[in-house]
Amino acid sequence: MDHFCGRKDVLDLIRKRVSGLKEGYRQNLALIGSRHIGKSAIILKFLNDFDDNAVIPVYLDLEGRDLHYFVSRTARTLLYHFARTKGLLPADELPALARSVGMHIPRTVESALAAAALAEKGKLAEAYEAVLALPDTLAQESGLACIFVLEEFHEIDTFGIPGAFRILGDRITTQKGCLFIITSSREELARKILAEKLMLLFGNFEVVAIQPFDLKASHHFIERRMTDMRMGLHLRNFLVDFTGGRPLYLHLLVHELINLGAIYKQQEIYVPLLVQAVENLVFSRWGALSRHFELMVDHLCAGRTNRVVLDILFALSNGTHKVNDIVASMGSKKGQVTKKLNDLVAQDVVEKNGTYYYIKDKLFRYWVKYVLQRRIRSVDMEPCCQVKAFKDEVNRAVNDFQVTSRQDLPTRVTELVHCFENELLTLRGHLYKLPVFKDVKTLKIKSRGGNSFDALEAQTEEGPWLLVLRKDPVAEGDINTVAEEARKMGVHPKRCVIVALSELEDSARLRALEERMWIWNEAELNSLMNLYDKPYILP
Repeated sequence: MDHFCGRKDVLDLIRKRVSGLKEGYRQNLALIGSRHIGKSAIILKFLNDFDDNAVIPVYLDLEGRDLHYFVSRTARTLLYHFARTKGLLPADELPALARSVGMHIPRTVESALAAAALAEKGKLAEAYEAVLALPDTLAQESGLACIFVLEEFHEIDTFGIPGAFRILGDRITTQKGCLFIITSSREELARKILAEKLMLLFGNFEVVAIQPFDLKASHHFIERRMTDMRMGLHLRNFLVDFTGGRPLYLHLLVHELINLGAIYKQQEIYVPLLVQAVENLVFSRWGALSRHFELMVDHLCAGRTNRVVLDILFALSNGTHKVNDIVASMGSKKGQVTKKLNDLVAQDVVEKNGTYYYIKDKLFRYWVKYVLQRRIRSVDMEPCCQVKAFKDEVNRAVNDFQVTSRQDLPTRVTELVHCFENELLTLRGHLYKLPVFKDVKTLKIKSRGGNSFDALEAQTEEGPWLLVLRKDPVAEGDINTVAEEARKMGVHPKRCVIVALSELEDSARLRALEERMWIWNEAELNSLMNLYDKPYILP
């Protein structure tokens, strides 16, 4: 059974770009997103389904690899897939492949062997340039196009080749028969490379941000794996929120739940089984996620100032987000803390939004706070006591989530806006200044059709804000109703925000922009919930 789910829009885009390549139009792609977000799954799904003898795919995962791997893998993959398209006997090693296809593409084989020889002689720069020319040589000799996939492409910088990205950019520009698809888990670094070193005259990259699964995709993911077991809606929602919608974490927890269900002969997942699964994976030192997070921290804390990094992670997980507050909680020098924070941002562990720093990965943040911090700081070394304390915490988290998720939307948004403290924050590329709200009251706005929807009137020093809350699709008429309501208020709102958890019609969006209203969709609202360490609002 194919367990891949979601990401249809990205897969369709890749297929569209490959189709365009064959028709003479090329648009390279860059898939950017955090670790364990599903970038590799998308690429491998595309390649596994790909069946076109007119296009040769080359796939390289560059994480932890060197130039010798880059040269050998590229040369062997090109010849291997050419052999398959011609019905020839493919092989794994370069000499055997060269013998198999040499009569058909002699120039390509000669260039591939020459690139490998240069690498063996230690002439790395020459080997790098030679192997990057192979797709073009193959295209000219065979008439076949090529897809060149480079996972974690930023690792090219570790090859020790002067001007490596400039050389790559030159090849991308000239090889019009080769579509480049690159991925990176280092978002900030990748965007910097694309903006500064791969801003090409021809063949620019279309950047696709890969996000965690949304609620619908997460539920689909869970249901496709738990075909013979049941789990209530609240627990499924908790699992989505707890993992932050990251496919790897969902997969591991669901797999553990299936195993525990078989052990205890249960066909339905209840809270005790869920708590046990979390303990096994997240708390136990040999749990897959706990071990994974420990290795992450070991890497982050390497060096003399490892204690500073650890204290920063503790401060962030405990809800301290601004530099001066973090410095005060640690008693360290501001310059040292700022440098380490910026290092954590560069490593895609921490994200900076305005003056706020926070740990991006919700489950990692939880582990730092409730497992690592307690393990290091607790004076009670009794394992049974530590296990009980953790289980109590997970039970409390489940109960709190269920209580919170039953609250209505006005209550949830009111709690959120009370967290604002004059921050400048970015949501999906748009900058917002979020003031301190002193008094927030609930309103009902009646539409012309007689229906009503919720809104909040929130007071600030500069005047009131009107926040309109909609779970249902928003039409142009709804925006007109809000505009009329705003004009009726005693003091015209300083700002009007449409919080739309469902579809916003194009005409409604244009009308809202005409009225200079802000629009926050589900993703933007939950970005704020994550920033202030609150459970996601699930429609």
